[in-house]
Amino acid sequence: MPAFHRLQCALHVQLAAPKLLTHVSPPPPLCLAHKRTQRRAPCNLRARAAGKPGKEGTRTLESAASPPAVSSSNGSGHDAAAGGSKPHAPPQQAVVSATAAAGQAPPSPGRAYRDGQAGRGGEPVKEESRKYRRTVYDHESWRQHRSTSRYLRHAKGMVGSRMVRGLASPLLYFFAISMAIAIWNTLVETGVAPKLLPELHMSNNGPFGITSFALSLLLVFRTNASYARWLDARRAWGLLLNRSRDITRQALTYFPPADRPLLDMLSRWIAAYSRSLMCHLRSDGDLELELRKVLREHEVQAVLLAQHKPNYCLQVVSEIVGSAHLPVLAPLAPPDAAAADGRLGLLPAVRSAAIYNRMDENLTAMEDILGTCERILKAPIPLSYTRHTSRFMMIWLTLLPFTLWDSCGWASVPLSSIVAFLLLGIEEIGVSIEEPFSILPLESICDTIQGNVKELCSVHGTHNGSHSPLQAPAARDVVLLAVAEAEQAAAAAAAATVGGGGATAV
Repeated sequence: MPAFHRLQCALHVQLAAPKLLTHVSPPPPLCLAHKRTQRRAPCNLRARAAGKPGKEGTRTLESAASPPAVSSSNGSGHDAAAGGSKPHAPPQQAVVSATAAAGQAPPSPGRAYRDGQAGRGGEPVKEESRKYRRTVYDHESWRQHRSTSRYLRHAKGMVGSRMVRGLASPLLYFFAISMAIAIWNTLVETGVAPKLLPELHMSNNGPFGITSFALSLLLVFRTNASYARWLDARRAWGLLLNRSRDITRQALTYFPPADRPLLDMLSRWIAAYSRSLMCHLRSDGDLELELRKVLREHEVQAVLLAQHKPNYCLQVVSEIVGSAHLPVLAPLAPPDAAAADGRLGLLPAVRSAAIYNRMDENLTAMEDILGTCERILKAPIPLSYTRHTSRFMMIWLTLLPFTLWDSCGWASVPLSSIVAFLLLGIEEIGVSIEEPFSILPLESICDTIQGNVKELCSVHGTHNGSHSPLQAPAARDVVLLAVAEAEQAAAAAAAATVGGGGATAV
């Protein structure tokens, strides 16, 4: 049975120590993936069996899955010949037995090792350059962006651009292919090479004319789909900025003065939510450092202990709103006016529920933003499109020098390299913006949220009628001043009317 074969393969890898092999029958031949793993694993496993520390950094099956040892009672272990007692199964054997019993394939040590090596990979030039794309435009940036001098400026910076450096490897490959074809054909045409060697060229360009249309469709779809993902991410963070402002405005309006500590706490946790979401979506974020900018020490530790940090911050904000003493006072208008217009007079309980519902809608929108960002991060464009586009371009660009030789000669070498750069650059743009969170200026958005919330709370959180000459007055103070001026004007008009009537009577 295949499951039993995999089980014995895993047992042979893990029970490499001689003292453990006494309970195991001779294993069957190992598959190729297990043989590769066995070349890495036995020295480390024997060292651990002897009580010595293994080599650091060696990725084996034990590092991929290491639950506590479980004794088998359903025949997963081998019975002793005399007493019928069963030895304890190693942790890895328990994992393999559990997956086999569930009908799943056990973890492959070779695959786990290769995945780990791939995860540590990446191209430093391309990955480091992503942080320099987190630009925020101002008026001067837009003037420079649409300036006619951009053509010469961009052409001058092409050689040292991050795009060229990121595509250096494939560009060198296509340059080498075109150079080799040019040298080969030159040697054949000049008679230096033996006459039996053929000239490498394609006189019929029909296949390239047919396939170029399909290649352009693939590139257009790739870039459009990637841009749609980038735009969705930017819209989500723009909505987060708006919702953060809105819920702060609502809290400033409806929280009573006695809930000033809750208002201050709300402003801190709104800013903390955006920063925790930013670190949640990036691999290079320092969450503790970001949280210390807005939260207190015990609040930072509480977030760090949570498994899902943004969810925890959002739940704290929800508890703050639920703990506030939302107004359940008199209606918005006197009873007679309420009778005239039912929209003005609301029952106290209804008004309080309406306020809470409006604030809860903002919290629900923030949760939807979290889900949108996680969907974009965890679900790429179907990998078949990326793979097929890359294979299509590699084959197409590799054969391109063969078709250019008859008409261009040695000029096919630079032409092939230029065409390769143009087409690979389009595909590279699509791949680079497919995961937008590492290139969007999320730090700037988080700073804007924190600054706006802090300004709202510092200016409009107190209503004492006094403010600094360099600081805008509170919104409620402006409203109260206007109401007072209107009342004074009305009183003056009434007094003037009474005085005018008395004089006429006399």
